[in-house]
Amino acid sequence: MATQIFRQALTAGALLVLSSSLGLAQDNSTTTEPAAAAPAMPGQPDPKLVVAKLNGTDITRQDILDSAAGLDPQIRQNADQFFPQLLDRYIFLKLVAEKGRADGLDKDPDVTKLVEESVRQIEDNAIRQVFFKKLIEAKVTDAQVDARYNELKAKFDEELKKMPAEREISASHILVKTEDEAKAIIAELEKGADFGKLAKEKSIDPSAAKNDGALGWFTKGAMVKEFEEAAFALKDGETSKAPVKSQFGYHIIKITGDRTKALPTFDKQKEEVRLDLVEELRQQVAKDLKDAAKLDIIDPSGGAKPAQ
Repeated sequence: MATQIFRQALTAGALLVLSSSLGLAQDNSTTTEPAAAAPAMPGQPDPKLVVAKLNGTDITRQDILDSAAGLDPQIRQNADQFFPQLLDRYIFLKLVAEKGRADGLDKDPDVTKLVEESVRQIEDNAIRQVFFKKLIEAKVTDAQVDARYNELKAKFDEELKKMPAEREISASHILVKTEDEAKAIIAELEKGADFGKLAKEKSIDPSAAKNDGALGWFTKGAMVKEFEEAAFALKDGETSKAPVKSQFGYHIIKITGDRTKALPTFDKQKEEVRLDLVEELRQQVAKDLKDAAKLDIIDPSGGAKPAQ
């Protein structure tokens, strides 16, 4: 089964070794500098473990894992399950490269062109990384982050002063289909019956079986009009003396908490502010570079037809 899954994943486009002229089956460990081997986790094999020798050269577990970096996620996530196939693939790729080098293909114009293209891509990526690193260091300073943070905090505090105090209540309810049912439950409550127990037994609200009819905290505007008007007319600890009709049925409401809603706090972190400034800088650089370039977009969709 593992072999079948491995072949299917590779056939789907992860490893077209013999048919690709653009290096789709390249040995990933030889095109970029391999990452330092992570220390072995408890119960995991040592990444430095030598799993094979090829023409006198050690092949480590980490070599195999690195070579799978560009494969299907299903394979990467189950590398131990597919390890024999990954090892066989690695050996095959190495042997093909060694045979080609022995045949003088390292000097073949096609190989030279592909190598130059790969080096150019690596160089472009390195230039971009260093470009933005230097730009961010120059343009997004700690002082700028502090200034933006303080600016946002001041605006937040000003808006906070305009916010009126808002009443917030918590309530529980028992929902039934008919007014007579609701009246009968109110009579039981007036005799000392437990509200939560009755909610669990009689409410048609599915959640009542788990939370005894509790609805949590809410402010005006969160509930249907009839329920809200009745609930906010009650005081903390009070229960409605008459059934409250809504589109859902008849409610018996009990207020279980009453407070002034806490005002929001300024929770933006300086690191978030820094990331915002970096994104603004990236967008500005993109705009400036495009404005300065001679750019003519012929077909932004690349010829793809829009989905019907």
